[in-house]
Amino acid sequence: MKKIIKIVVLILAIIALIIGIYFLVNKRDNVNKTDENKEIYSTTYYFELGSRSVKVYENGDVYDDLEIENPNHKVNYKYVKTLSKKQLSSLKEKINKNLNKNEIDNFLIQEIYGVEQFGNAGQY
Repeated sequence: MKKIIKIVVLILAIIALIIGIYFLVNKRDNVNKTDENKEIYSTTYYFELGSRSVKVYENGDVYDDLEIENPNHKVNYKYVKTLSKKQLSSLKEKINKNLNKNEIDNFLIQEIYGVEQFGNAGQY
């Protein structure tokens, strides 16, 4: 009987250890994902027929949402590109220097879309 109790206790200890390791690993992965998905900058460009909202994340991913004269528009950010390390570093430097929002926005539109301004319908 004592042998069976020892085996049950050992099995429960092993199960508890496995569950503990699982939660520790899962928590660490979620922290890394959260850091990567931290938004570092967002802006909205307005033009004659609508607007384009842009979000840049810590890992350099850029998403935008284009709205053209639609009163029922539902926000739907779509992946545009990932900034290079150099571009991301330049952006962070500009943010840290507290540059004028227009300067940062002009930098972003050039780096992301390769234009100085959007057309009337948000084209680039």
